[in-house]
Amino acid sequence: MRIRGLATLLLLPGAAWAHSPIKGLGDLGNGILHPLFVPAHLLLVIALGLLLGQQGVRANIVAVWAYLCGLMVGLIMAWQGGVLKDVGLQELAVLATAVVVALWVVIAVPLPRWVLAVLGGWAGMILGLDSLQAELVGRARVAALFGSGVSLYLLLLYPMALAERLGHRHWQRVGVRVIASWIAASALLVLALVFAPA
Repeated sequence: MRIRGLATLLLLPGAAWAHSPIKGLGDLGNGILHPLFVPAHLLLVIALGLLLGQQGVRANIVAVWAYLCGLMVGLIMAWQGGVLKDVGLQELAVLATAVVVALWVVIAVPLPRWVLAVLGGWAGMILGLDSLQAELVGRARVAALFGSGVSLYLLLLYPMALAERLGHRHWQRVGVRVIASWIAASALLVLALVFAPA
């Protein structure tokens, strides 16, 4: 009987924080790793990188700069404790944007530069805004947000370079579109779970 009681206690969930730091890591390290542990962030960054690479990075470098500017604005807003309306709405915005961006990669139609710039700026802002780790304050918060900014920028570069490199042969372009379809499907599944009745 005692073993069952102990097993039951061990299986009870503790408090869970979606954006909490990892104990034992420094604040900068927590910030750098933070986007890797938030699936919505990964989906959006990879989808945006694939879109920019597919559309041609050199022709659309303004979109990369818009992403960086939006990211800085979002990180500054997060540092000051700003949110869109609530934390759940922020994550919904990240997932919905990931779906839209990924579907544009799947469709593979050329987009005007201004559309890519607006998308890049919006994606950067909501990613930065959603990077706040609420438990951190002061210098720890600044270091973690700086680390998240560096990580989110680097995470954009890899899929962007991959999509641009794979844009020379038809079967490679199809592979990029397949990856984007998986991203769209994953984000849609999470959105469906969010809106599913309890």
